[in-house]
Amino acid sequence: MQPGQWLGQLRGLDAFGRTSDDARIRTNVGALITLLSGCLVVILTLSEFFEYRRVSVEPRLEIDLARDPKIAIRFNVTFPRVPCYLLSLDVVDIVGDMQVDINHDVVKLRLDSQGKVLDNAGDRSLKGEAQRYLEQQRGDPNYCGSCYGADAPPGGCCNTCEEVRDAYIRSSWSFSNPDSIQQCRDEHWTERIRAMNHEGCNIAGEVHANRVVGNLHLSPGRAFQRNSVHTHDLVPYLQGQGDEYHHFGHVIHEFSFGTMNEFRAMRGLTKAQRALKGRSRKQELGISDALEGRSAHPEQSQFMYQYFLKVVPTEYHRLNGQQLQTFQYSATAYERDLIPYDPKLGHASPDDSDGQVVRTVEGVPGVFFNYEISPMRVTQTETRPSFWHFVSNLCAILGGVLTLAGLIDRLIYRGQKQLGGTSSFDDTDNFYHNLDTKLL
Repeated sequence: MQPGQWLGQLRGLDAFGRTSDDARIRTNVGALITLLSGCLVVILTLSEFFEYRRVSVEPRLEIDLARDPKIAIRFNVTFPRVPCYLLSLDVVDIVGDMQVDINHDVVKLRLDSQGKVLDNAGDRSLKGEAQRYLEQQRGDPNYCGSCYGADAPPGGCCNTCEEVRDAYIRSSWSFSNPDSIQQCRDEHWTERIRAMNHEGCNIAGEVHANRVVGNLHLSPGRAFQRNSVHTHDLVPYLQGQGDEYHHFGHVIHEFSFGTMNEFRAMRGLTKAQRALKGRSRKQELGISDALEGRSAHPEQSQFMYQYFLKVVPTEYHRLNGQQLQTFQYSATAYERDLIPYDPKLGHASPDDSDGQVVRTVEGVPGVFFNYEISPMRVTQTETRPSFWHFVSNLCAILGGVLTLAGLIDRLIYRGQKQLGGTSSFDDTDNFYHNLDTKLL
């Protein structure tokens, strides 16, 4: 069999049969349908291209298998009516670990009554008074200040009022009468404290806590342990109403959870320097903190603010293979009035509630952040359609539009044929000619 004969037998499989140009009828209606089909193909192609380039995020929930035992907490809170010397930062968790009066990686800024930062370089702070007192005592090489029966530091001496106060805290004693202590009188400790009573404080920094249920709280006075109970020394705290007393009204500028190295790049930078440094990890991922920008202002000093936080580990997988880990949380706020309990009434007085309220746990003025780490993790993965998926959709668009256009043109032809009652090519030509005339 000749090759030409063999190929000739395959012509019956040709699915793309063609007609001669003489048998084709070209009309303005067909041209209009062709133009509309072309425009539709271009629009759908562009839409499919944008869909191909768009990155979508697929979230899923899974068990958190991370073994990192620590979590970082970054905060920035302003207290307009609590002086810095009175403010104590503590972290307590369910396993019994306690961080008391944290000062490492924490910055306290003294504020005046207008909320402006005081120039500490021009002020004689408590630390400056203590330094002056030590310089005066250096003339006596054998000087060793008394700790007044409290637990002395390793050197055995309490040479400053602050060291005496720390010794009292270690002994779980209340530092109620500083004027009876020689070091405090020489440093004018009481006078300096009274001068600061109308100041506010901005406290910001970062602490590391165990990855378990716990709480971070900002409260008045030094904290100490007494009979396995976390206790605060509230002697310097001025209670009452109005601006003449201390109260824990506050503004939360930032409160965020992160991994141990998440905030390292932003540590020690000012707000302007952070803006130049670039967006943080949470800003890149579009995660906002629930407490950011929250404020509270009580009318009385005996208020306890509690925030209950549900912290969820979050992992983000980018298309380039980069993995980012952070935390996000939800918050529920609760304000508690600490008016003394009246046993005769069975509830606090005055009482604005409709029913009986019994308080089984005493409270302390301050702001408490109670957090709980979820055992579940949210994993968000960036995805995008494959290139071949894009190509197959383009073929579907092109074939579908052309097929639909052909069906419309054929319906117009067959409709004329049924209405006109003839199948002659002359009548068809007249129909298309009249339709073209109306279109023109």
